[in-house]
Amino acid sequence: MSEIKKICHFTSAHEALDDRIFLKECVSLRKAGYDVYIVAKGDDSIRDGVTIKGCGSSKNKLQRLFFFAKHVYKIAKSLDCDVYHFHDPELLPYGIKLKKLGKKVIFDSHEDVPAQILDKEWIPSLFRKIVSKLYKKYESKAVRMLDAVVVSTPHIAEQFEGRTGKIVVIHNYPKLDDIVFHEKKFEQRERIACYAGGINELRGEKVMLDSMKNVDATLILAGDHDKSTLENGIGKVLYTGKLNRKEVNELYGKARLGLVILLPAHNYVESLPIKMFEYMAAGLPFIASDFPLWEKIVEENNCGICVNPRDTNAVSEACRFLLDNPEKGQEMGCKGRELVMKKYNWNVEEEKLLEFYKNLEI
Repeated sequence: MSEIKKICHFTSAHEALDDRIFLKECVSLRKAGYDVYIVAKGDDSIRDGVTIKGCGSSKNKLQRLFFFAKHVYKIAKSLDCDVYHFHDPELLPYGIKLKKLGKKVIFDSHEDVPAQILDKEWIPSLFRKIVSKLYKKYESKAVRMLDAVVVSTPHIAEQFEGRTGKIVVIHNYPKLDDIVFHEKKFEQRERIACYAGGINELRGEKVMLDSMKNVDATLILAGDHDKSTLENGIGKVLYTGKLNRKEVNELYGKARLGLVILLPAHNYVESLPIKMFEYMAAGLPFIASDFPLWEKIVEENNCGICVNPRDTNAVSEACRFLLDNPEKGQEMGCKGRELVMKKYNWNVEEEKLLEFYKNLEI
């Protein structure tokens, strides 16, 4: 048995500086002394000791699936690393190729992909079930050949039970030094609700917009959006575009509440959205969908309010409560912060990741 020294994370869908891939997993591995590479979209660079090999970009989804993924694989292979850790389902066949070359290969499944396919708008609804079943059949065959599957939630781990030899849960919790805890009194803040992340129908875009029509406050939305409808603002809504981490922290510091109103899509009901834990880390109370898993975390710890994500009146009422009761909102925010400090943070997950890599044999 020899020592693992050189690790390559590669992705065809995510940015090189993706929070989970770069900021958490790769930076943690580099700090532990490994020689770490990321192969991803963009240009070559070195960040925090991690070597990034840029692959340019893909023009569209089909090009990414059928051409760009192979390009990413070729660059990753050329690095001749000890361990290959990949992050996208379209890279499964290339993971198998690397395994046949004698490499240690890990699939990092950020989502429950078979469930996710059931809500993909670009796949005609008539074909989604069959595509989901076919993908799961292929995924099962592929992961049996790999060394391990890393997943972001216990629910995803359950979906891989009996289909692969080793499953490791590495939650996507926030880094404590990445999210600023703001102590400014809520009664001194403007009446602002916020959301920072991908913006679309399934992530509650329409619900958030409709609910704010009956609330005396401004909704600030930040993040990627595939339409132009938000660019000039709608009524009490301010769309900022995508913000960097410093700007997101500033947004959390001036808001009185956050929103994470995801619709009950197959892939969301059992998810653990990073947004929810970021709000906690920032000391910000939030309104979340009333999925049983979320309710257990949120309401048992009194750090937010859960509502039916399709009920705009309920969302409006919850917003008004937190806006009109700033002391209560701040109390909830502090409880969320305490919870993240104790349990829901990357320090805990980093230890699990490093222990997993330590036990890999090559």
